[in-house]
Amino acid sequence: MEIASTIRLVNLKEKILNFDNVLNSNNSLFIKNCSNLNIGVSNKINKIIIENSNKILIIPYQLICGIEISKSDHILINNNQTNSNIIPHISLYKSNLFLIGDSNKYLNIMIESDNSSIFMVEYEYK
Repeated sequence: MEIASTIRLVNLKEKILNFDNVLNSNNSLFIKNCSNLNIGVSNKINKIIIENSNKILIIPYQLICGIEISKSDHILINNNQTNSNIIPHISLYKSNLFLIGDSNKYLNIMIESDNSSIFMVEYEYK
């Protein structure tokens, strides 16, 4: 049995972070006071929490619980996977979220929003 753990990213700026094959379903990512991050996660993890951050790009593989975003601006989620059920839940509070890619891949996500904005950015990858 593995112990659940939270990876904390605090006060980081202008970084590209690739967590391929590093995290597992018992891990969560906590991002606070960060800006200009590009975060790739190729494994199934528990959840991602973002607070007081801006210009964060998340490329998730699969999340068990979902994503919580609070007091953050320009948070981008790129659902580039073929599986449309990679994110079960998104919770927003005073934040701006941009969902990138095919809008059909976001149809089954339960989204709670309080004083927030959500934007769809469709594109065709070539």
